[in-house]
Amino acid sequence: MPAAVLVVHQETNVRERILTALRAAGHSAAGFDDPLMALDAIESDSRVRVLVTRVDFGEGRLNGIALARMLHHKRLGVKVVFVGRPEYVQQLGESDPFFPHPVDTEALAVLVGYLLAEKTEPA
Repeated sequence: MPAAVLVVHQETNVRERILTALRAAGHSAAGFDDPLMALDAIESDSRVRVLVTRVDFGEGRLNGIALARMLHHKRLGVKVVFVGRPEYVQQLGESDPFFPHPVDTEALAVLVGYLLAEKTEPA
């Protein structure tokens, strides 16, 4: 499933709202509910340029921060945007884009468009 943007969120309604906004803005986007499946997709598709991920997927599951770190070791040029409950912003770096729940999907789509327009570093 080739896409420039991957959305990883375990709540179907949130993931679908984000995907709908991204597609309405003209971006090719695919969604996953599992971070490891998303990582596999990113590794197998060089077209992925932006990852939108939840910060926390629950106990016993890879979290979005770890997913982003793994991704940066494998594909340096992929940009990451986090979504989650407001209290998670403290766990992120100052430069990490973050959208608290409820996600403003239109603003998120604008940011993703900006990130897609930026030049990426070689992977």
